[in-house]
This record gives sequence, C-alpha cells and structure tokens, in this order.
Amino acid sequence: MNTKNSLEGFGKHLEDLKQRLGHVIPNHAILPSAVLVFDTLMAFLSLFIALYLRIGDEFLEFTPEFILKNMIVFALVNCSISFWMQTHRAIWRYVSLEDMIPLALSTVLSTVIFFPLMLLMAQQEALPRSVPIINALVLIMLLGLPRFIYRSIHDQHLLQKRRASAEASIPVLLVGNGDSTELFIREVLHSPDLPYHPLGLITLEEEEVGRHIHSVPILGTIEELDKIILSLNKEKQFPKQIIITESSILKAKKQLVSKAAIAHGLTLMHMLQHFSLDVVEAEVNDNQAELKLG
Repeated sequence: MNTKNSLEGFGKHLEDLKQRLGHVIPNHAILPSAVLVFDTLMAFLSLFIALYLRIGDEFLEFTPEFILKNMIVFALVNCSISFWMQTHRAIWRYVSLEDMIPLALSTVLSTVIFFPLMLLMAQQEALPRSVPIINALVLIMLLGLPRFIYRSIHDQHLLQKRRASAEASIPVLLVGNGDSTELFIREVLHSPDLPYHPLGLITLEEEEVGRHIHSVPILGTIEELDKIILSLNKEKQFPKQIIITESSILKAKKQLVSKAAIAHGLTLMHMLQHFSLDVVEAEVNDNQAELKLG
C-alpha cells in the first residue's frame, strides 16, 4: 500500500510539474528548441569529424584547447545562423528535399563566416584550410540523415496502419501516370482513413509498363484493361472501382475504360480535382455570413 501511494503521489507531482512547464514554455516552442540544440550539437561534432577525416591521427598534434575553441566557435556561429534562418522549425515527419535547401544554405553561410574566424584564431596552431569545406559536407549529412530517418520511421508507422486497415479498403485500379496520379497514391498511402487500396496503374504510355509509382505497379495500357482485370480476378484481387486520375485523358480512351468497367461490373469514377472544399459559416458582428472557399 505504501508503494502504491508513493507511486500515485509521484505521478501527481509529475503531472503538476508538466502543467507548470506548459504555462512557462509554449507547447509549440518545445520541439523547435530541442531541434536547435540538436543542430548546434551536430555542428559542434562536425568540425572534429572533418578534422579527423582530413588529417587522421595527426589531429593529436593539436592541443585540445585549440580544437575545442574552434568547435565551440563554429557551433555558436551555426546556431546563430540557424536561429536567424529558422531552419529548426521544420517538422521532421514531413521533411523533404525542399527542407534541405535552407539547411544547406545555413551550413554554407556558417562556413563562410567561420573561415575568417578560423584564420584569426590560428596563431601557433592552424587548422588546414580544407577543413571548413569538409566540415560543411559532414554537417549537411549530420543534419539531414536524422531527419530522413525520422521521416522514414513515421512513414513506416503509417504504412503499418494502412496495412492493418487494408481489409476494409476498396481495391481500385487507377488510370493515369502523371503528377495527379502520384499525388493521389501518396495521399492514400499517407492517410490511413482514406478507404482506397490501389491494386495497380493503367498507364497512358506503353513504355512505362512494368515500372511502379510508390510501389504501385503499372500493369498495362488502357487497351489491355480487360486482360488486366481478368488476370487480377484469377489472382483473387478483385477490383471494385476504376478511378481516372488524369484530367486530360482523351474521350476515346475514356470510352474504352467505361466499356471495361461496365463489362466487369465495376464503378467508374473520375477525379476532377485534388482538393474538395466545403462552405464554412462564420459569425461576423453577430450576423451569419458564408465564407466560400475555392
């Protein structure tokens, strides 16, 4: 009983501490601050790694104070640039190559600013002048790799949720191979609540048969649609819908798809637009007003 009461009391203290910290530090500021600390630590370590890659065991010839001074200066420079460019506010689970561009720019700018400081700190000892260039490459890797690993783990988590709900999803065939098709597949794969399971793609270009988009195979052309559906049925993968994801598909091609859908009893759908927005009612000066989006 005493142990149980102690654990309950400890749990209450933790909850009170969490609430107090929540008032002191806004929730949206906790993670960016942690990211800034992490990036600064990576900048601190990157200079040591770059020096070791440049001269190997010869780095022991430098005094620890000299190396530590350079590491601290570069870390502070990079921290200031990162805070100025707000690179630490990007959400890791949605990171992409576009987010790496500001990180690379902040690294390059930090290296440019650090180089003259490195020369000023060089008195009896001096770092090789190629170290900042190596350091920039190392730092970009140290900053980018953890972000993409985190993104990969997040995507795998979504994929597992997607597989868990696959039985309740509607098996569909997608007609298209352009950007709108890729966006549709990506949205389906990253949104477990969407009730679709793409079995394959029907391409408009014959040379793309046998390839895939986000692991969804390109099974054939529109002219081969009947054979593809029969083949899927033999494999006990029964499509229920055909979704045309291309807005610029020719009328003759669309008629072929429609005939195949009718012949096999499938529902034919056409994706008109990627986003579907509804009407939102907002109150302005106690009056009801409609705000139309789109």
